[in-house]
Amino acid sequence: MCRPKKPGGTVQPLCVEKMKRKRKSEDKIDIGYYVVAFIDLLGQQDRLRSLRSLPDESDYNQMKEFIKDLKGTYGVVTGMRNLFEQFFKSYSNKKYDLSKTNYNSLTPAQKKIYKQLKNNPIHIESFSDSIIVFTSLRTDKAKLPTGGIWGIFAAAASTALFSLATGHPLRGGIDVGLGMEIKRGEIYGPCLSRAYSLESKIAGYPRIVVGKECLKYLHDTTNQKQKDIISKVCAGSANECLKLLTVDDDGCAIIDYLGDFFLNKVGMQIEKDIIDKAYNNVIQFSEKFRSEGNTKIAFRYTLLRSYMEHRLNQVK
Repeated sequence: MCRPKKPGGTVQPLCVEKMKRKRKSEDKIDIGYYVVAFIDLLGQQDRLRSLRSLPDESDYNQMKEFIKDLKGTYGVVTGMRNLFEQFFKSYSNKKYDLSKTNYNSLTPAQKKIYKQLKNNPIHIESFSDSIIVFTSLRTDKAKLPTGGIWGIFAAAASTALFSLATGHPLRGGIDVGLGMEIKRGEIYGPCLSRAYSLESKIAGYPRIVVGKECLKYLHDTTNQKQKDIISKVCAGSANECLKLLTVDDDGCAIIDYLGDFFLNKVGMQIEKDIIDKAYNNVIQFSEKFRSEGNTKIAFRYTLLRSYMEHRLNQVK
């Protein structure tokens, strides 16, 4: 609270000083590098357009149809968000290989650092029929930034597969770039622009594309000099992130959710019927759009079908 005014009507200096300090704190915005995933649920716009007005509460059929449409839009988006969060928590809580380093030989200070390697907080923001996932690459916020990337990649792989199995295909882009949290949980900057551009302009068919800056970051981290426990674990983690990717026919790096490394090292608990359902849905989508004469969308599912059949043939 300000001190009382002097007779001349001026304010005591203490109040002015407090106002200056507060203004300085509010204007401070940290800028740094972030990894951002922009993931979009496909086919939701048609459902949203069907919600033109509120139903008559006394009409049972109208209410039933309205609730069904809500579940098919908002319910699916929130379901995807919850699914992604669950997968991220599961995959990011992994133990990192110390290679030739024996854990028992570490000093107490090194053991303390090793235990902090699992601290990889992410933020998930819903936007219409999309979600934005991001985490900072600053080492003062996370001791192992590549652990956050690993969690995002692995969670994106599982979410894409499970969503496709339930008939809700998704498309996305993941990249690294400069950004700022203009407020907690809200990211802004080139990092978001890059991820969105990959999803909206590059991905094309239902797949998740990983950008060049993210690939460069992972390759640089993998090849860095391993001087201590942090750099050793970081290099190994970055290398495993790269193993979750494959190069598509057009040269883009994509999340490889049917790849050998993911299925045998990460998603071991994913049942075969999930993969079968996902594949059958792709065939149905392809035939549906072809019969409707929508050759553009039909071709996109042909590309997805090609990826899946190529991978499934390798598994057999």
